[in-house]
Amino acid sequence: MSSNPKYIPFLDGFRGYAILLVILGHLCMEYLFLAQFGVTLFFFVSGFLITKLLIEEYRKTNTIGLKDFYLRRLFRLYPALLFYITITLIVIWVANYQLVITDILAGLFYFTNYYLVYFPPVVPDNYPLTAKILWSLSVEEHFYLVFPVLFLYAYKPVTRRFLYIIGGLLVLILLIRIVLWLKSTDIIFTINETYYTTHTRADSILYGCFAALLIYAYPATIVSRLYTRLLKVWLIPVLAVVVLLLSQKYEAAWYQITIKNTLTGGLLCLTVPSLLFADQQAWILKPFVNRVILYIGKLSYSLYLFHWVSLKLVSTYYPTHDMKWYLLVTGLSFTLAAVSYHFVERPFLTLRRKFGSHAK
Repeated sequence: MSSNPKYIPFLDGFRGYAILLVILGHLCMEYLFLAQFGVTLFFFVSGFLITKLLIEEYRKTNTIGLKDFYLRRLFRLYPALLFYITITLIVIWVANYQLVITDILAGLFYFTNYYLVYFPPVVPDNYPLTAKILWSLSVEEHFYLVFPVLFLYAYKPVTRRFLYIIGGLLVLILLIRIVLWLKSTDIIFTINETYYTTHTRADSILYGCFAALLIYAYPATIVSRLYTRLLKVWLIPVLAVVVLLLSQKYEAAWYQITIKNTLTGGLLCLTVPSLLFADQQAWILKPFVNRVILYIGKLSYSLYLFHWVSLKLVSTYYPTHDMKWYLLVTGLSFTLAAVSYHFVERPFLTLRRKFGSHAK
């Protein structure tokens, strides 16, 4: 399969379902594992898509334009981030909460994941930490700072060296988590450390990269041919989905710390890319490419940000978790997300395209 820059609708569909899982998990804390899986799904899709685009750029130009890449990321993420922080600062001011400057700075400079683990602020239980929801963006941005540079200097279409490097990193991150578990004296701290920090969580993105490399960069290799054959056998993705569903709920600490992300990443490799090989009229594609879920997928970044501040704001003035509370949080989340997407993010689309973006 040759790479191309064309829009792949079902990836937005997966983003749509991922953000719905995140919102559901945060609205109903007994389903928090769904929110955690939603974030991992986000990571995988991001890794898969960015690797595909880098492969295509390298084929066209024989290099990677790092400056353009970083400018695209800046114009993609920072407008909505600044809008989100502005809204949350207003909420903090109106609700008369304490302002924690380090919290704001951690969000602005993508340091939230390490900030939450190693430098957590002492604040009241009901304080709406502005940056808390930004931990996953920190992981992604740390990844985006390093991965294009690694790709530029290590990727060679005629060799499989880069594939081995990514595979080695997947094993290394798993070993780091195992060592942290074996040395742990505080299980709760270790669970948080391995869940939030980039050096123990980046493999959730790298599995997407690994899948994209097998499909788009090295299609002639034995491993790639075997992989694509598995993706085309409908029973394999179905079984992978079943195991995924069962594996997310298992709560043993050793499992959460060590192999959960590895297992989830491997199973996602057998599910998400399988839709590339589905017939365009196949029923399995329809839930991922209908207009509603595609629109939610396009809103997913804004929804991820604004469902958090909506939850905190509604809870401040209406603490009863009844049907009205759920409707208020959901309605405000989608309203703010739509405002952000159409009036804050979309105006920067032209600039992103100027620097090579294929976003629609």
